[in-house]
Amino acid sequence: MILPFPDQRPARVRLEWGPTGALRLLGPDYSASLVVVVDVLSFSTAVTVACEQGVVVHPYPHRDPTGAEALAANLGAALAQPRGDGRLSLSPASLVHLRGGRLVLPSPNGATIAHGLARTGATVVAGCLRNASAVASVVAEHLAADPRHDVVLVPAGERWPDGSLRPCVEDLLGAGAITAALRDDDLSVEARAAARLWRATPDPTATIRESTSGRELTTAGWSEDVSVAVDLDATTTTARLIDDGDGPAFRAA
Repeated sequence: MILPFPDQRPARVRLEWGPTGALRLLGPDYSASLVVVVDVLSFSTAVTVACEQGVVVHPYPHRDPTGAEALAANLGAALAQPRGDGRLSLSPASLVHLRGGRLVLPSPNGATIAHGLARTGATVVAGCLRNASAVASVVAEHLAADPRHDVVLVPAGERWPDGSLRPCVEDLLGAGAITAALRDDDLSVEARAAARLWRATPDPTATIRESTSGRELTTAGWSEDVSVAVDLDATTTTARLIDDGDGPAFRAA
């Protein structure tokens, strides 16, 4: 006998890693679910920064560069390139001076997860430290609107060279910054653990700078991206995934 996969119910706010975790925790009525994709370094931060500037951001799977190029050409959108001097990219710092327009933003983690969730009918938002309180407010409003509503937080994680998921402390802290503002009784054990990690970390900024991902970006010359990412509650912008006929895209809400 194959037992059903445990999905952390009856908790209304649940947490699981990566794209598989996100789909496993969605309820039978996807339209009742709000999914928060948390990719602090750097997809969710990049999306939030761009949407602050009025940019419409199309997430796209990193494994399909030809498709990303075709989408950008079809929409007349800018296409994010690998990090480099002066190029629009997954680097949040490269996006702070944008004003309007569209951006196709591939990434191996957050963008891939968001793009995969777009077809489920769930509401999807990008969560990070920059908008943690704003996202927590959206979550609380979603839960209060209907007792059938639920929330799934998805720390995106990073990838090992073999493509397997590498859980990372910055995304768990990002999820914790959101869940720490919610009612403890609504949280699954996993979501509650993230909240407790956030509350127990005396200096989240230093922790993220010193994390594997933070040190990797800093060593590569992208320390400004880390600074942008750890700027807690720098904005009230919440980026929501909407498909208006041109494909799923994040817009400021």
